[in-house]
Amino acid sequence: MKQITAFAALLLAISVQAVTSDAVFKPTGVPAFIDLNHGELCNKTFSIGTLEMQSDKTAAVDNVIVNIAGTALNDLTTLRLGQTKGVRNGDTVSFNVPVRQGLSTYTVYAEVPATADLSRKIYIEGVPVRIGSVVTRPNQLITDANRKSKNFRIPGIVETDTGALVAVFDNRFHHAGDLPADITVGVSISKDKGATWSPITTAIDYKNLPGGSGIGDPAILFDPVTKRLWIAALRAPKSGHPIWSSVKGSISPDNCGQFILAYSDDDGKTWSEPINITEAVKRLGDADTTEWGLLFQGPGAGIAMKDGTLVFPAQIWGNKGGAPHHGVLVYSKDHGKTWTSSKAMPWGGSESTVAELPDGSLLLNTREGGGPATRITARTTDLGETWEKVETEPLRQPGNLCQAAYLMLNGKLYFSNPNSGGRNTMTLRVSEDGGKTWPRKLVYDPRNCAGYSSTCPVDGNSIGIIYEGTSDFHYFVRIPEADLN
Repeated sequence: MKQITAFAALLLAISVQAVTSDAVFKPTGVPAFIDLNHGELCNKTFSIGTLEMQSDKTAAVDNVIVNIAGTALNDLTTLRLGQTKGVRNGDTVSFNVPVRQGLSTYTVYAEVPATADLSRKIYIEGVPVRIGSVVTRPNQLITDANRKSKNFRIPGIVETDTGALVAVFDNRFHHAGDLPADITVGVSISKDKGATWSPITTAIDYKNLPGGSGIGDPAILFDPVTKRLWIAALRAPKSGHPIWSSVKGSISPDNCGQFILAYSDDDGKTWSEPINITEAVKRLGDADTTEWGLLFQGPGAGIAMKDGTLVFPAQIWGNKGGAPHHGVLVYSKDHGKTWTSSKAMPWGGSESTVAELPDGSLLLNTREGGGPATRITARTTDLGETWEKVETEPLRQPGNLCQAAYLMLNGKLYFSNPNSGGRNTMTLRVSEDGGKTWPRKLVYDPRNCAGYSSTCPVDGNSIGIIYEGTSDFHYFVRIPEADLN
């Protein structure tokens, strides 16, 4: 039996070096997640090779664990870095990994300690692997409801003025399918910039609301003036599917999906009773709303404008889903006392995301509208009374379509979505000209996924992203602005 020698020196910078011509190395770029063991980082095929791990000499972390498994190994081999010879700050320690004769294949995994810093990276052959955290996972307990949610979907996230990160999402109790179903709006809070997350509680339940089964597709925003968090959510009508059953000329929960709000004044720990604003935003009797069947939020996140206006991006669907659908704004100019809706953005679109540009105008970007592969962007200077179509560098979306997320931070516009023909390759882009061009991008997770994401600032110089790794897991990563610059 041949052996390979693994030279390991600790911290959160790891590189794998292939030293023979027949070595094939395939880093995945998949983030290594705190509290999620054996997240695959890379795989490698070789006859003789070296696994080399080198610290960046800035700090000591003594319980990173790297696991190697593959066809060449008799058993799972674990390299417990820092638990042998007291590895510190650039010291080197060797490990022997048994392999069989001939060409061998193995996969490198990582177990990241709870103390890991999300701003650090693991490097494999120069490819950065981010450190992230897990917000939701399969069959997680909803503590206040004392029952487990089978699936989680549709994330939204904001940062409050205390630095708390508040995430919302669907608790889907029986299956991963959309409304109508047994779905409530869940919430989890991080007080340490996304490294750890609180137990999940219920922000909005549908049980005491008129209508059918479920409430979900949440969007969240933070009002920095009142320090109040707002959630918008869609309540399924009694007649069935909210889009295909909602009719024009009605606000009844029997045959129209309901636009529901709730608020929190304590960073998401407790929430108000639900508030129904369907009548205010559907605006029955107005000339421009006669064909509207359903109006509901984003999903994802809303914004507070510089002048104090609260804005949720939203979408309109026609009578029983039969008419063209459009992007729209739902907003309040009195910090949530009253709400109304804008006129429809006339070029179509469904799930939408919004950002305020430095000049005070709003940029709305919607799923579809210009064809199955094209997102639509429009600008308004008067809260959606009039719209101007913006010609931009095309923003790719999957063939099966998907939601996306805007974030304006330090004068730059960021955009997150799956950047491929399918729901995979989660990508963050940056624009410095109001979304007209997107010259730089960063793939933060290349795997297959459910595709929805939401973004927020973290500490004023990083982008926090919560995204659907699958219909069970929500992951969180924190990306410094400098990584895209």
